[in-house]
Amino acid sequence: MTRDWPVLAPTGTWILPPRPLTVGVVVTAHNVAPFLPAALASVFAQTRLPDEVVVCDDASDDDVAGAVAPFAERIRLVRRQEQGGEGAAKNTAIRASRADLVIILDGDDEMAPERVEALAWLAERRPDLHLMTTTWEDFGPAAEGSDWSLDLHFPVADQRREILRWNFLPAPAIRRQQFLEAGGFDEDLRYGPDWECYVRMFLHGAAAGLVPLPLYRYRRWGGQQTADTERVLAGRERVARLIAANERLDPRDREVAARTLVDAAFAHWMWRLQHGRALPAEARSLLRHGSLSARRRAVLRLAALSPSLARRLLLRPTGG
Repeated sequence: MTRDWPVLAPTGTWILPPRPLTVGVVVTAHNVAPFLPAALASVFAQTRLPDEVVVCDDASDDDVAGAVAPFAERIRLVRRQEQGGEGAAKNTAIRASRADLVIILDGDDEMAPERVEALAWLAERRPDLHLMTTTWEDFGPAAEGSDWSLDLHFPVADQRREILRWNFLPAPAIRRQQFLEAGGFDEDLRYGPDWECYVRMFLHGAAAGLVPLPLYRYRRWGGQQTADTERVLAGRERVARLIAANERLDPRDREVAARTLVDAAFAHWMWRLQHGRALPAEARSLLRHGSLSARRRAVLRLAALSPSLARRLLLRPTGG
């Protein structure tokens, strides 16, 4: 008998009896072959087994075929001839799937045994939700403890505005038809194609739900893309700029997206300043934005004259 799961979601209609869905897991891999056996073992240890599993090898240099060989009879392996990045790999896997609901798993991560069951349970009872996810736990050599938890911050109201501020949907289950109708992931984005795609889905009327349990296991190690701080900050700024230019934004959306862009641009610029890479012209450009705090404006004005002086003041020890 299927258990009931806790849910955070906007108000909506629960369908009983539930509407059965086919469920697939899509796994993307680029140079993570050592971790793939554990990822796939977690998929096949699910309390509700998926109807299909698609693995996309994004032109890896390591032996993905060998890593997935023990599961060869239970998966579909598709290989890209050229590396396309996160968005291209996920698009390839999702387009190769035929499931109604696709659940994303990065090839170096794992799932708790109940994740497929929980997400499918929610999707089959709330057809108005197009994206569903769970909270997560970190593991691996670079894992660090944190008091932050998605369930304490997940928005159940005004999700359209909130998705313009931040991506609150890690490794979600996605209704495949709605994903394809929104255009899939932008393959030109090497960072943040998921956030930009989910924005487009929300602008087409999507809603999202959360099962507030740590059913995704996120491996922290030195090799993944998010370990490169500047690339992440630059990527977030680029995505925020693309979101702010979306023609489907209404006037209120544009205000929110503009503030998000300023925050992303300032965070990237601050990193560059602290590492001696900021230019006066960058500070002058940021000063043109009207939504800056007094402190940010003061730092930018100083850096517009002398980035080195601004950097020394920021890095100067405080206290006695």
